[in-house]
Formats: sequence, structure tokens, C-alpha cells
Amino acid sequence: MLDQVWWALDAIVFVFSDPLTAGGVVVGAAVLGVGAWFAARRFGWRAVPSVFAGIFLGVVLAVTFSRSQPSWALVGTQFCLLNGFSVHGVSELFNALLFVPLVWCAVLATRRPLAVLVSAVASSAAIEVLQPLVGRGLCETQDLFNNSAGAVVAAALVAGYVALRDRAAAHR
Repeated sequence: MLDQVWWALDAIVFVFSDPLTAGGVVVGAAVLGVGAWFAARRFGWRAVPSVFAGIFLGVVLAVTFSRSQPSWALVGTQFCLLNGFSVHGVSELFNALLFVPLVWCAVLATRRPLAVLVSAVASSAAIEVLQPLVGRGLCETQDLFNNSAGAVVAAALVAGYVALRDRAAAHR
């Protein structure tokens, strides 16, 4: 387990060692955070979780489009690698957790867990399709399944949390 933690920290350092990627994370998170603040004002969402959802969306986009396409992926004719759900390995676990903070904050902001969940799954699918088209990553069904599973768990947990919090507030 400790080896996986070190591998994950090494991967994070590697991603941020590229100034373009690091700048993309910072600028993307800032721009989407500000955009989320304006959206919160426009749609009556809670401002703070909206801003954090925007920041986390920026991080998701920067991380998913920061890696270049592996050379072996260019050889085959298969557009998307068809593989199944798995959380065995750091990369797989990372993908399962990637959308969790975004979904959590977006549900807190909007109080619409189903709409946020559908948006997260659709965003993950769009990212997977776009990665090979722009040459920044690899389309894998496993990434879609793992992102979606993490989003489902996050949406369910935060919906339960909001329901319990509202119930407790009503009893006061």
C-alpha cells in the first residue's frame, strides 16, 4: 500500500513538473471557479460549493488532458480500449476517485444529485472520446466505468448527507 502512495505522489509531481500542465491546472481551476461563482448567482446555487465544483472541474480537465497519447495506442486501429471496471492499481483507483470531489461539491451547490450524476457520467464519456481525437490521452472504457462508479458513490453519499442535514434542521 505504501508503494502505491509513493507512486501516486510521484505521478502528481511528474504531472506538475510540466509548466504547461501546472499552469493549465491553475488557470483552468481559477477560470472555472469564477465561472461557477457567476453560475451560482444566476441559478440560485450555493456559492462556495459552486466555486469548489468549478475548481475541481478544472483539475479534472487538466489532469485528463495533461498526458500525451502512448505510442502503442497510435499503432492499433481500435479507437477505444475496451476493458472492464477495476480498482486494482493506482491508476484505476485514481480514476474511481477523480470525479468524487467535483460531484460532492456540485450536489451541495445545486441539491440535484441525479442531474449532477448524469452530467458527471456524460462528462467522463466526452473526455474519453476527446482524448484520442486531440492526442492527449487514451480512450478506455475502464476509465469511464471507474469515473462513473466514483460519481455514483459520491452522489449517493452526498444526497444522504443533505437529506440527514435537512431532517436535523427541520427538527430544531
